[in-house]
Amino acid sequence: MYEVNRSLFALVPLEPFWEWLQSLSDVDLSDITLFDLQQDVNSYLLPPCEDANDVWTQIDALCETVFAQELADWCEDESLWPDLTPEVFQEWFDIQISTVVTDLAPQELFRESFKPMSLN
Repeated sequence: MYEVNRSLFALVPLEPFWEWLQSLSDVDLSDITLFDLQQDVNSYLLPPCEDANDVWTQIDALCETVFAQELADWCEDESLWPDLTPEVFQEWFDIQISTVVTDLAPQELFRESFKPMSLN
């Protein structure tokens, strides 16, 4: 077991995010519910933080970028996005934080460049 030199936050979609998804005509949600989305959430690693305030400071600094990523996973048309403000972000997601990340896997950590998925 190893402590990883990162902190993290996880984004749990809330009702406003679900309502937005349902408003998108090109997204088929017939086999998914908000509950389903909330069971497997996106997590983001941050540089190590001393306390929760440090995590929140980093989230505030990255809010627009992360919010855009979450929306782009479902819809590339930015004209259909809400304002990417911290207030809307916090209305649309429950943000769970952790200052300590422990690696329980025996394999070495490995990094791969992010590759956006194609929505077509």
